[in-house]
Amino acid sequence: MCIASMKSMTYAIKAQKALSSNYINSEIIKLDSNMTKKGCSYGVKFDCINLQVAERALKSYGVRYSQIITV
Repeated sequence: MCIASMKSMTYAIKAQKALSSNYINSEIIKLDSNMTKKGCSYGVKFDCINLQVAERALKSYGVRYSQIITV
């Protein structure tokens, strides 16, 4: 699984909508602040097989994320 980390729930919701519009199932999760480089609070978890499509979707919807974590 991959997790796009974000600072706010608002961005996580936008990210989930962007992924959904590209037929990617996702789940918003609360992150432990030490999981990320910037201490982000929320993440959107999705299957890594969709990574390239997910990155394009997030960019096209203007969703900012700190990093993508592979778990």
